[in-house]
Amino acid sequence: MSPDCPNPALPATLPADDPSPAQEAGAVPARRASEAQQRHDRLMREIKQLRERLQQWQQCESRYHERVARELQPELKRWCERLRELALRMEGALFLDPPPGKPIGRAARLKAGQWMLSLAAAVLAERPDDAEMLALRARHQDDLPAEDAEDEQDAEEAAAPAEDPDDGLEPWEREAARRRAQAEASRQAAKQGRKAQAERERRERHGGRTASAGAASLREVYRRLASRLHPDREPDEAERARKTALMQQANQAYAAGDLLALLELQRLHLPEPVAAPVVAAAAAAAAGGDEEARLRDLIALLGAQRERLQAEIDEMVRRFAVLRPDLPARADTITPQLVETLLGTEIRELRARATALERDLGYCRDPASLGAWLRAFA
Repeated sequence: MSPDCPNPALPATLPADDPSPAQEAGAVPARRASEAQQRHDRLMREIKQLRERLQQWQQCESRYHERVARELQPELKRWCERLRELALRMEGALFLDPPPGKPIGRAARLKAGQWMLSLAAAVLAERPDDAEMLALRARHQDDLPAEDAEDEQDAEEAAAPAEDPDDGLEPWEREAARRRAQAEASRQAAKQGRKAQAERERRERHGGRTASAGAASLREVYRRLASRLHPDREPDEAERARKTALMQQANQAYAAGDLLALLELQRLHLPEPVAAPVVAAAAAAAAGGDEEARLRDLIALLGAQRERLQAEIDEMVRRFAVLRPDLPARADTITPQLVETLLGTEIRELRARATALERDLGYCRDPASLGAWLRAFA
């Protein structure tokens, strides 16, 4: 075979997909950078989702307190006023000015008196300083002992009228029991809240150490925005007003350590697109900076911001768990929609209870029917 003839057993050139040693050496940092960029992008998506969740909770909190003031509190006041009137009218009929007609038997008087005390207890659960209800209870609690005087809850359950077709409790007695359960649940929630606070502080301390490593990246993005958006450098009046508003947003985001908001301002309002925010921030920094190190710093800062957002959401959920003991025990199942649904249900039930009290008040206000109504307690 001629020396100039190629050997058919050997390829004329190396295959294109067979990397050289130099290519293999360069692929390692490229893969590392790609993985870091993927982690950065994942953190950005998670932070965006957390910001949306936090905004939902903040809007829910505003609507919740507005509805409590506009609907729940008036209904609660209406319900308490009817409880008070009914308790005072029953005291007058049982102990001060008995209704005409057939006398009220001892058993009926005892049960009606115990029910009267449960009405006063329900009012005092909402208004602990109600002088009239405190005085009424003080006048009669020794004369109307329950079957188990040491257990107030059993006493109130025993005081229910026998004619109730469901569980033997009148609506106001069920409400009193519910309020006691709420108080106990609030104490338990406060205990859990203290544990959560300690854990949150631990996470924040850890997050603070992590965030300090990425503080340079936050400053870099902010400085880049400030250099391009500063209104003093803009001769056009309309453009100066626009940049003034943008700089206010940038200042607020920087003060809050909100890197995501700064990056979003950079993406939307700087002339050139920013496909890779981390590399852009690094390129804008001092020449010769280590882009890989800056990428790590930015990832650390984004991780700390994610922790802060999650901690804010956890704190709002904890506050609602204290306000509403009827929420599920698992925090991850509590949503703004569930909170607002439970509030609406409570308002409707309270309105129904207040309306139902009107029936009994109708009997008490009518001397002709008052005696028969009290005797029915036997």
